[in-house]
Amino acid sequence: MDSTGFPPPCYLAGSMNADPSALASAPISLVVNADQFGLTPAVSRGILAAHKQGIVTSTSLLGNCVDLTAQVALLAEAPGLGVGLHLTLVEGAPIAEPSSVRSLLADGARFPGAAREHLGRWLKGSLQPAEIEREFEAQVRRALDAGLTLDHLDTHHHIGFLPPVGRAIEAVARRFGIPGLRSTAEEPSLSWITDLARGALATLVGGLAWLTRRQMGVLRHGPLTWGYAESGRLDEVRILEIIGRLGPGSHELICHPGETDDDTAGFGFLSTAPFRRARELGALTSPLVMRAIESRGIRLCRWRDLF
Repeated sequence: MDSTGFPPPCYLAGSMNADPSALASAPISLVVNADQFGLTPAVSRGILAAHKQGIVTSTSLLGNCVDLTAQVALLAEAPGLGVGLHLTLVEGAPIAEPSSVRSLLADGARFPGAAREHLGRWLKGSLQPAEIEREFEAQVRRALDAGLTLDHLDTHHHIGFLPPVGRAIEAVARRFGIPGLRSTAEEPSLSWITDLARGALATLVGGLAWLTRRQMGVLRHGPLTWGYAESGRLDEVRILEIIGRLGPGSHELICHPGETDDDTAGFGFLSTAPFRRARELGALTSPLVMRAIESRGIRLCRWRDLF
């Protein structure tokens, strides 16, 4: 534990001046985290299926889900599934008193329907950090009061990569002793050039992640996170590609399985492509994917296993 009572950061292999020969023999740890638990019953059931029948090891409960009691009961069916909170300022109603978070709302009662609205507010300097922190604290306290033990925080539509949002997440994580924060993005690759649309999304995420981490009170190195640009559109081929690229150290693959597809927008800032949740569920339970993980000796784990 450090002087703040926080567990020490989980440094990525290769992020410090490590011995190359030691890195070559270092293990690979992978958290496969399904976002948006509690968004709909079909999403929650799909995540549980991807855990029980496939490679999903962790999930993030939507911070303002409507029926929290029902979601907690579903999570109890999977005691080995790691649980974090998917903090949100997009879609649905706030958990804090609406009058106390007015700058975050679109109509005085509900959040905007798209993350790009908050991107615009940040660029104009109108996001209120105190209100962001107040809402996130309300979402975390609600989940803890329901009996959940949270091992990480991330955000709906990746709004945590806006600097004032990232600072609020870190403050709330420290206040409640939650060790894991999603704060990194996959490293550039040749595919960023050959697939310009994916490359643009990945570049935006990577740039915002870098900027936000620089503004946090303490630079925290979590697992290297993959799958941002494919939000809602992962398939077996892409998962196998990612598995092949994993280097020594800690990694996270974010995914969005469900029983049925839906029209939810993909990456929250730019893309309007629909989520292919059923296809992701099939890929995450693919025997070929599971064999690839086994053949590389990858340790599947939860966020709390990294600290």
